[in-house]
Amino acid sequence: MVMPVKESHIVLGCFVSRLLVSFVFPSLQHQLDQSVEFSTPMTSFKSIQEGIYMFTKGLPTYNGGVVHHSPILIWMLSILPSQLFITVLYAAIDAYIAFQILQISKHLKYCNLPNYIFGILYVLNPLVLLSCVSKSSIIFTNVLITTALLHVLQGNIVFASMAIAAAGYLSLYPILLLVPLLGMIASWKRKILSIITTIITLQILLFISYEINGSSWDFIDSTYGKILTFSKVFPNIGLWWYFFVEMFDEFIPFFKSVFNLIVLVFIVPFTIRFNQQPLFAFILCLGWIILTKPYPTLGDAGFFLSLLPFFNSIFGYLRYPLLSTLLILHAVILSPIFYHLWIDLGSGNSNFFYAITLVYALGIASIIADLTWAMLRNEYDEGKPNYNVKVTQI
Repeated sequence: MVMPVKESHIVLGCFVSRLLVSFVFPSLQHQLDQSVEFSTPMTSFKSIQEGIYMFTKGLPTYNGGVVHHSPILIWMLSILPSQLFITVLYAAIDAYIAFQILQISKHLKYCNLPNYIFGILYVLNPLVLLSCVSKSSIIFTNVLITTALLHVLQGNIVFASMAIAAAGYLSLYPILLLVPLLGMIASWKRKILSIITTIITLQILLFISYEINGSSWDFIDSTYGKILTFSKVFPNIGLWWYFFVEMFDEFIPFFKSVFNLIVLVFIVPFTIRFNQQPLFAFILCLGWIILTKPYPTLGDAGFFLSLLPFFNSIFGYLRYPLLSTLLILHAVILSPIFYHLWIDLGSGNSNFFYAITLVYALGIASIIADLTWAMLRNEYDEGKPNYNVKVTQI
């Protein structure tokens, strides 16, 4: 596929900017990997490096409770001969995501922005840039999500289903996006084909992982088990950790089940309610997962926010965009400061940091709620925006 000049410049600019930041600030990757905003036990590059070392030395990869990445990802990265190649790979993947966003924008029915704007907004998103530089493994999940989204819009159901299965294989919760993905498929036969393809792909990936891991299934507990049970209670920008630090032990199993159900519970309703806007339902479900999953990062938020311009035609219906923006900005700026006060200086406590994570969660939640209202208003106006009419919200 030959890209127009503007698009090729955007993709190349994304690739070069990521490499430039990585090479000009060589210590930045380590600093970001140490931060709770861009790194979790499930996504950290340090964990990947530990897994690569143990894998190449022929040691049991998942002994010690440090490695929580999938065997296939560790095996693929272990093939690369040096850190330079890994840095180039991360930059190339981020550039490919920018390319896919440009292609997705061409399938939008109602869009009053040039296509290249969507790519530029992704490239210039500082959260996306820093997440790429940190070498968080979330980038592999993100590229698979955009791959699934692009191919389902192009009508390639099999490849889209394979991509969403691979995303679920890497990070577990993205498998829930199969529900809104099915909502984007018109024919029931193709829906069934998508489900079958997803199941077969997952089985193949798990079997390959079993073989790579020395004919052992212990990777399942170290990856998916640790996510579902939230066994590693580390501070992050999510909602889970503080509850389970403060909670009595006898209540923990019950509330872990409840929190997992919260991640799941709105996926089907979003898909059904916005069945006439399946792309919107897909991205709304993505935002909900990012808000409620146990190990979120700012890289997740950056990716989600980069997809919102697809719906710029309904931005006029938003009721409190300024509030949502300020909440996110305050959380991004103050979270490292409050964490530093708590952990490094000892002049604060966990309430400082958790308070700002609540601000972050409120920001994401307000965006989701505001977008939902905006799309409902757009439906009320039958797709012809009329910002002057006031409708009472019930």
